[in-house]
Amino acid sequence: MAQLKLKDKVKDFRNMHNMPGKVLHLSNKVPSAHFKKIHIPKKIHTFDSFKIINYRYLWIAHAIFSSAFWLQQVVIGWTAYQTTKSPLLTSIILGLDVLPILVGAPFGGLITDKFNKKKILGLIYIYQSLLIAVFGIVAIFGVIETWSIFVFVLLMGLGWSIHDPARFSLMSTVVPKEGLINAIALNSMAFSMMQIFIPALAGLLITFIGIGPMLLMESSFLISAALVTQFIKIPTSNEQEKLSLKKALPEIKSGFNFVASNPVIVGFILTTCSMVLFAIAFTNGLMPVYAVDIFKVGPAGLGILLSARGVGSFLSTILLASFGNISRPGVIGFWILSTLSVAMVTMALNNTFLLGLVIIMIISGSSMGYLNISMATVQSLTPNALRGRVIGIFTMSFGMISVGGILSGVLANSFGVQTATFTAGILLLLFAFTGLIIFKRMRGYNTKTY
Repeated sequence: MAQLKLKDKVKDFRNMHNMPGKVLHLSNKVPSAHFKKIHIPKKIHTFDSFKIINYRYLWIAHAIFSSAFWLQQVVIGWTAYQTTKSPLLTSIILGLDVLPILVGAPFGGLITDKFNKKKILGLIYIYQSLLIAVFGIVAIFGVIETWSIFVFVLLMGLGWSIHDPARFSLMSTVVPKEGLINAIALNSMAFSMMQIFIPALAGLLITFIGIGPMLLMESSFLISAALVTQFIKIPTSNEQEKLSLKKALPEIKSGFNFVASNPVIVGFILTTCSMVLFAIAFTNGLMPVYAVDIFKVGPAGLGILLSARGVGSFLSTILLASFGNISRPGVIGFWILSTLSVAMVTMALNNTFLLGLVIIMIISGSSMGYLNISMATVQSLTPNALRGRVIGIFTMSFGMISVGGILSGVLANSFGVQTATFTAGILLLLFAFTGLIIFKRMRGYNTKTY
């Protein structure tokens, strides 16, 4: 294309200046090496992982699960704030379900390494489905109290300590190493797609049918997800020996030893902890407070705010999946953390609902993008035999939502929700720049040369 345009220009120049035809003839003899061809990608990699049938089953199960998850987020968030009238208690409740991950995730990872991953995932879905059904029946009879919300959320959280290591390990089993970023991004896309539609719908349904029937609906979603996971076929070579209780602690320790020996993994885990603590915990736990006290938009508005988070996450995952492999994940990650920090500060200074929706999209998109890159990088550096345990250690960072929930609630109670968000944004920005200096191996990590 570049050569053709050059020839046309030479011909036009000859005609304009009455030059002999030899000029055009000579131009044909110019070596093509002198002209750089424009590189046009021959293939878009956005949906590469969907070629794997086992991954498609896993994706469908996760999409169904995500519908249940976002339904619960709206129901529990709204019920908690209406019951307690306290930003502190609401933040604690919305972060309490990940508290067991701080302690239980490494054990969940070990269980994942030693048993059939798809059966574990299916059992967790059934456990949570039964728990939600019981709570839904309690809600129908109108006897929900603050203590019952705490108990329900904590019991739900016990399942997360096994669910996340099992799901991510199963993904690594059915998808090759070079396709992990694409697979994880598409998996997050399912989560984000449901976040776009379900919260807004749930906000409306609260008014019309109440929270009890909505919880029963969530229970049926999880049963469906459990059934779909059973269609996944795991190669026999990936089945591990049975777990010995005597060797449990040494086995878990081996996972920690491996993580400690790899500075790149250490860097990604610690930066993920800071992002979860200051960004996800604050924006997740304080959304009901923003909806009621700042934007004054009610439950429908809360659903729209959460849906805006879904739009941001969806766009982020589509962009990330299209890139395929990222050669410098550490550098890209630090830029994402900086963008996230600035967005949080902007959110704290804003009082307009429509602008708040845009800011929430940026916050959510940045958070999801960083989580995907971090998780994919850690998995790609981990051997199969240790993957469950290492993922369990990584997902301990999600437990920081509980710590952040308490911190955000205390700050919001004492100084207001916007001051709390502003403080968290500044702290995250400081941590991002500090991490850029401290975690040199993470910053210099290159997937093409490692």
